Amino acid sequence: MDDDVYSGHHWRSLYESILGHEGAGLADRLRRWLREHPAHVAEVREAGRAGSHLVSLRKPLRPGHYSPLERLYAVNRILDLLILNYRDPPDGPAAAPDARYPSADAHPAFCEALGADRIGGRGFHPFFHEVVEVRQADDPDEPPSIVEERWPGYLLGSMLLMRAGVVVTAGARHLVAGVADRSTLYWTFRRRSRPTDDLSHGWGGNSQWATGFRRDHLVGGELHYNVEKALDRTDAREEEEKLDPAAMIEIVRYRCSTVVDHGDDLFPYDHHHVEPAPAD
Repeated sequence: MDDDVYSGHHWRSLYESILGHEGAGLADRLRRWLREHPAHVAEVREAGRAGSHLVSLRKPLRPGHYSPLERLYAVNRILDLLILNYRDPPDGPAAAPDARYPSADAHPAFCEALGADRIGGRGFHPFFHEVVEVRQADDPDEPPSIVEERWPGYLLGSMLLMRAGVVVTAGARHLVAGVADRSTLYWTFRRRSRPTDDLSHGWGGNSQWATGFRRDHLVGGELHYNVEKALDRTDAREEEEKLDPAAMIEIVRYRCSTVVDHGDDLFPYDHHHVEPAPAD
């Protein structure tokens, strides 16, 4: 079977086939697709190997083709699609599964078939966890803690494949309900319960796929956020920042506003950050 990894159209075709899938069997179908496309799987795994955070993936390996970073973005679009049927209600009790979206077993099947390891047993940290819902604690100084996982997250080697979606309790000096769980989520194509923004938005049906994946890596006891910008800032925008540096770092870490909603017109994509990893 044709497994030309350079075109990048295979991942896009898989995404579109998931959109059109009806009924049961999607998890098995995804496992089969990955078995039939070993070069694609190998390229994704290569992005998570030791030391990969020091190598830029933004340049196409063949002229006129998608770059490895753009192919990873297509994988990320698939992941955004596969979590849509997890419980993510904006208000009230969890909704019943929606037949329009992939079954919940498809997401872990896809990630595990890629060779990723599930994020589990960690205390809350924005590197590993996306805030889906904040339950406000009475004590404003209470740090965030996980009370429920809505969807599993995965690491592929050193690279973050997808954060786990979690419900947290937190004091208002750390995370504010209605802000940390409802403000614009950057570096994200789609969620059911909140606005999102990534660099594909606003482009046409073909051009949007020439978007780079945000790479975050856990390496040597450090968390590296948005490593591509640490490697190559030649196309960084030169304009006055709307936020002070500390506030922008929080956007980079959480991918959204946390205490004060800074709006939906930020441009955090040129920023990167490194910090010590938590002990757990």
